[in-house]
Amino acid sequence: MKIRHLTCALLGVAAFWTADSMAAQPAYAYQTTVQLAGGKTLQCAVNEPLPSGDTPAALTRSQQTKADVLATQRLRLLSGPASDYPTPYTAPNITCASVG
Repeated sequence: MKIRHLTCALLGVAAFWTADSMAAQPAYAYQTTVQLAGGKTLQCAVNEPLPSGDTPAALTRSQQTKADVLATQRLRLLSGPASDYPTPYTAPNITCASVG
């Protein structure tokens, strides 16, 4: 019987820990991989810094615009057709680094 109580307690702690760690990262902050039409692959951080050691990629204005549009697709799905301005959903900060 003690093992059953201990197992239930551990499962409860694990469930709360998982829920807490998921709540720590807001839905509007994430990293995504983007591939531009020219074959260039980028790792983009949306509303969060790039991982340490990564430096922002030198992109043309056209490449940066395309990367921004591709990287913010998830935000457009989350915010829907209307949202207050400015918010992290409607005015995101996007930084991309070259992969490979």
